[in-house]
Amino acid sequence: MKKLFLAVLSLLMVVSLAACGGSDNNGGNETTGPKVMNCNVGFSPDTFDPQASNVLENAIVTNQIYDYLLRENGKGEFEPALAESYTVSEDGTVYTFTLREGLTFEDGSPLTAADVAFSYERGLDPNNAFDYAYQMYYIKNGAAFNAGECAAEDLGLEVVDDRTLVVTLESPTAYFASLTGFNTFGVVSKAYVEGCETYGVDENSTLASGPFKVAEFVKDQYVKFVKNENYWDAANVKLDEVYMYAVTDSSTEVSMYETDKLDFTFMSMGTADSMRFASEGTLKTWSSLNTRYVMVNHQKEVLQNVNVRKALVLALDRKALAENVVTNSVAAGGWIPAGMAAVDDPTKLFREADFLPESGDVAEAQRLLAEAGYPNGEGFPTTLELVYTTSDANKVLAEAIVEMWRQNLGITVIAQNLEGTVRRDRKNTGDYDFSLDGWSTDYLDPYSFFEVFETGNMYNQANYSNTEYDKCLNTAKNSNDQTVRQQAMTEAEKIWMEDMASLPLYVSTKSYLEKDYVTGVVRSLMGQYDLKWADVNK
Repeated sequence: MKKLFLAVLSLLMVVSLAACGGSDNNGGNETTGPKVMNCNVGFSPDTFDPQASNVLENAIVTNQIYDYLLRENGKGEFEPALAESYTVSEDGTVYTFTLREGLTFEDGSPLTAADVAFSYERGLDPNNAFDYAYQMYYIKNGAAFNAGECAAEDLGLEVVDDRTLVVTLESPTAYFASLTGFNTFGVVSKAYVEGCETYGVDENSTLASGPFKVAEFVKDQYVKFVKNENYWDAANVKLDEVYMYAVTDSSTEVSMYETDKLDFTFMSMGTADSMRFASEGTLKTWSSLNTRYVMVNHQKEVLQNVNVRKALVLALDRKALAENVVTNSVAAGGWIPAGMAAVDDPTKLFREADFLPESGDVAEAQRLLAEAGYPNGEGFPTTLELVYTTSDANKVLAEAIVEMWRQNLGITVIAQNLEGTVRRDRKNTGDYDFSLDGWSTDYLDPYSFFEVFETGNMYNQANYSNTEYDKCLNTAKNSNDQTVRQQAMTEAEKIWMEDMASLPLYVSTKSYLEKDYVTGVVRSLMGQYDLKWADVNK
């Protein structure tokens, strides 16, 4: 406890020094000097390499450093960025990107189509073993190259000249253009990376292609960014400096905001804080396409029974969890979040009707548990754990879930907090029963949710597998007909829910606080924030 206190005190001292020494524009009512923003990401990056980034918080960090062929704007649209334009072949398999003239990296070296091709090839290179390599399997021979079955020369990447890149896909992929704006597709310098043995480790081994460059990194405390003057769109980047902190505790983050050490918050707030700021009229909300859920480990014998899994979700009053425990959320009616649009008609929702009653069905849950061989919870294991990443908000939610299971089913599950990397490691090795998780879309298509539970997917730590489900995904992935894709994914969600692959909880609307002098922060439907267009005006 003493070590924890000293760590927090040390962090607050660093924050205070940075805010007073390096952030004069934010520390008072100054209108001159550099424009500096102080924000939090709740995470200390383990890499500044876009291809190696594999968690949302890390992606937020790398998103400030790199640019893409297309970049998401404030309207949820992907607009030309490094590419000034692109065309798509009639069959939807060939994308020809034309880059802007005079592109450079932060050191002034040219950024060409060869660098883009290298970045994509690097993301797929099996020697790098990047977690998100599968997001590049859409490129022709991408999966084969990643599996070591073909050479890099066989990839569907053709550099025509310095400004022209032709990308050939395995099959039509309706959302490929938006996928190029995903972190894994961030553009790095071929010459710089090949000359750097430990690319992305710190500020001295990173070369930016985006709006900001890394100036200083103090692990577990903060990252300092400064404006990249050699960025192609530097004229529209208003901030001179950004201090992005690694504060993991929501109450500490709120305290920093209230004492003017942060310009906006990011962490999920505890219920008391959320209600307090809501009553004051200062709480803001941010909609993103995400589903919070309990991941179920299908390798655990007791959890292999579908009736057990259905009983567990029906025993939960998800409406109460969404509205009273976490607030500003709605009960999830299925796996795909309610705000996701249909792919064949964007004016309609992907799913018109919910699979689950929002307040649960305790009687049916008890019947299913009894049918599974555990009447009134008798004989149900008492050693199962629901693990969650340490935070006040997660603690309250996890404890509410296990209490509902105790009251409604007569079973005991232990709510166990773990440090983030420890929880991820345990999931990766299958050493868990239940995990409190969430998934935000990686690109603006429902397939981003479905592929997580495909057999063999890197992030299918639930170890779920269903042949018919995989067939539906194969159809949705390879068809250029949006009606066919919609039908295939609708059927996939039906299968997912019939199997109760995991336990959907709610779709959250993120709550945050932001100073009234802050403008232009782009908050993505994918759960990220982008400071390219951000400004502070006091």
